[in-house]
Amino acid sequence: MECPQCGSQLTIFTQTIDIPYFGAVLQSSFTCTCGYRFIDIFPFEEHPPSRYTLTITQGELQSRVVKSSTCIIEVPELGVRVDPGPRSEGIVTNVEGILHRIEDAVKMGIHWGDTSQKKEGKQILKKIHKILDGSESATLIVEDSRGFSCIISRNARKTLL
Repeated sequence: MECPQCGSQLTIFTQTIDIPYFGAVLQSSFTCTCGYRFIDIFPFEEHPPSRYTLTITQGELQSRVVKSSTCIIEVPELGVRVDPGPRSEGIVTNVEGILHRIEDAVKMGIHWGDTSQKKEGKQILKKIHKILDGSESATLIVEDSRGFSCIISRNARKTLL
C-alpha cells in the first residue's frame, strides 16, 4: 500500500486486543518513513450506534476509552467537540489521555490563533488542568454511529442511538 503523502510503501502492523466489557478489536497501524501515520480499530463483534456519557472526576481519569475513526468526542464544559475527519484515528486510551489530546490541540490553536482565540484557548487549558487535578469535574461524551467506540467504566451511561 502506498503512502498518501509521499508515495512510498507503508509499513502495516496489526494486532488483536481483547478489551474487557467490549470485546476483541483489530488495531491496524500504517506508518511511513516520511512521518505519515494512521491508526484505526475495528471490533470483531457488531455493536449498535451508541453514545457514552461519563462525569470526569479524579477517580475516572484512568477509565478506558475506545475511540474509532468515526467517533465524536465532546466535553461541553470546555466548549470542545471533536468531529471525525479524513485524518481521524482510532485509539485505545483512557480519560486522561483524551484530555491530554484535547490539551495538545488547544495549544496548537493558541500558537496559530488570533488574540481572542489565544485568550479563549488559555481559559480552556486552565479548565483542563483543574479537571486533571481533581478540583473541577466535566462531562465526557463519546458518540459513534458505527458503535465502535465506548467508555469502560461502571459510571458511564450508555444510550443507543
